[in-house]
Amino acid sequence: MELQAAQAFEAEIAPLDVTIVMPCLNEVQSLPHCMANALDALDRIYRQYGLAGEVVIADNGSTDGSQALATSLGARVVNVSRKGYGAAIIGGFNDAYGRFLIMGDCDGSYDFTNAVPMIGKLLEGADLCMGSRFQGGIAPGAMPWKNRYIGNPVLTGVLNLFFRTGIDDAHCGLRAIRKDAYLALGLQGSGMEFASEMVIKASLRRMRIDQVPATLSPDLRDRAPHLRPWRDGWRHLRYLFMLSPTWAFGVPAALIAALGLMILSIATLHEMGILQYSPFGESWTVIGAMLVSGGHLGMTMALATHLHASRAGWSPPARWIFALSPLLSLESFILAGIGLLGAALAGIITIAGYWSSIHYQPLSTVLPVVITGMLGSIGIQTLFAGFLLAVISGHQAHFLSGLTAPEGFAAEGKVARFIRPIPLYTVAALALALLHNGIMIGLDALGVHYVLCQLASAAVLLPVGYLTMSGAIFQTCRSWTAFASYSVVLISNLPIALALIWLLRGQLALPMLVAAPLSSLALYMWNYAASYFALKRTGETSVA
Repeated sequence: MELQAAQAFEAEIAPLDVTIVMPCLNEVQSLPHCMANALDALDRIYRQYGLAGEVVIADNGSTDGSQALATSLGARVVNVSRKGYGAAIIGGFNDAYGRFLIMGDCDGSYDFTNAVPMIGKLLEGADLCMGSRFQGGIAPGAMPWKNRYIGNPVLTGVLNLFFRTGIDDAHCGLRAIRKDAYLALGLQGSGMEFASEMVIKASLRRMRIDQVPATLSPDLRDRAPHLRPWRDGWRHLRYLFMLSPTWAFGVPAALIAALGLMILSIATLHEMGILQYSPFGESWTVIGAMLVSGGHLGMTMALATHLHASRAGWSPPARWIFALSPLLSLESFILAGIGLLGAALAGIITIAGYWSSIHYQPLSTVLPVVITGMLGSIGIQTLFAGFLLAVISGHQAHFLSGLTAPEGFAAEGKVARFIRPIPLYTVAALALALLHNGIMIGLDALGVHYVLCQLASAAVLLPVGYLTMSGAIFQTCRSWTAFASYSVVLISNLPIALALIWLLRGQLALPMLVAAPLSSLALYMWNYAASYFALKRTGETSVA
């Protein structure tokens, strides 16, 4: 309260609009030049925009008398006990009186008069204005070659790839920001990564970021700079990944999952006799399953960190998250996990039945066992992920509860309407699949040809499936027109189902105990899409 009162008293006596903040650690050699340059910049800002200002030296524990020198030169000294470049800037910004904040190093490398047009940009509506040394010019010897041609371009390129900031010099130390924008960002980085944190969080919050030319000169100190290129470069890079769940988790997870699915698909097609050659043997199927399971875990972590970032206020929720809103609930994840575990259990029973039918001889391939184990592993991960996401969401069963959809986003768009019934459909589909498999396996045991088995199952499942889908799943009014549409669309998959049974049962000689479940799994999403469009297009909604 005393600090706030002092600030209010100071602002009342001498209203200030601009504060130049310089971090300082034993800079007695360069302080006179920097102070003269900063005061010149404030004078130009006043003459051009009518804005008064101050210079704040954020001292980080100097032992060479920098504090007394800065005070004698007209600066206000703020002592910052927390160590680090970012910590010093944060301490200076927090104690600044101005509503426009300028930051720049206290080593003579930056010309603070370059910040005059930055204030103009802020007055025009920008939230943050960056300097660009590549536009303004870099004096010989001012920047090491590895920073100029490797570190800065690489880190700026990665930052633009991840966050689409549109700037060409993400690590320029001369920049200006509105005080209210700074407070909204909640910056925390204590080291050199602070520079990236400011740009990243401003981009995530959709703030307006402008850029003006800035020059860079050799610093005036006769000692080594505080910057450590490799250490601080790594700190910047890791910070980029920490604030980008998509690139830290989502993209790598999607790539390794796709690689794993490719391995398993090729191995499966080879085992079925469709491919004559496969580069992936039995051992590779284990690697493939590991990649798919790891990819699923990574995608779950991407979702969890996206939700955490949104609830922490670092970034607004992504549109794709709200598009998946109907599926993002604890119940959906529990149903999906149970469904996958049920599929794994069915696979184990099927494999055991087949093993028994060959009198417990060694299996010709471990592929079914690997796939079954993978489904079980993903099912367990999904169950755990559901509860983790509920905790992250503030112990809410619906993970997006309390979050505001992006501007212009239709809460119930086409994608959301399409995926909303999937959890309930999955439960119903499992029950219908059990009925279908029971008919197929029972008739096959009686010696009925597999084509007739498929037709008999279709005759039973059409009315049962229609009653289930139109009532509990899609909640549409029943009519003969809707039933006819549903029947026509579902019968359209009969050739595909017959082809699968012909391949699995007739050509590969798999027992019906194996062929029927595989056929059902392959047609899962086809049947859902067909049911959705058949019923939603012809049936009127019975429930609001």
